[in-house]
Amino acid sequence: MYFKASLVILDEPTTALAVSGVQKVLNFITRLKSAGMASIFVTHNLHHVYSVADRFVVLSRGEKVADFKKEETSIEGLIELQLRKGVTVT
Repeated sequence: MYFKASLVILDEPTTALAVSGVQKVLNFITRLKSAGMASIFVTHNLHHVYSVADRFVVLSRGEKVADFKKEETSIEGLIELQLRKGVTVT
């Protein structure tokens, strides 16, 4: 990496990107993980983040309503929670 950060925050980084752009963002996150860097990926699109995430924090109106490790949930479970509660998954 070109910078020395221990945490990178990405707020809706895949919004309005074509498929190739989304893949570049996901590859970047994978490289961050390989380099031992943490990232926070804020998104409403769980399909974009699910493959690269280790943990999901669910927010509703700025309050944390759930916190899952990837092995504790599925994308279907997260989508159901998102639809039921009208929440953002980070």
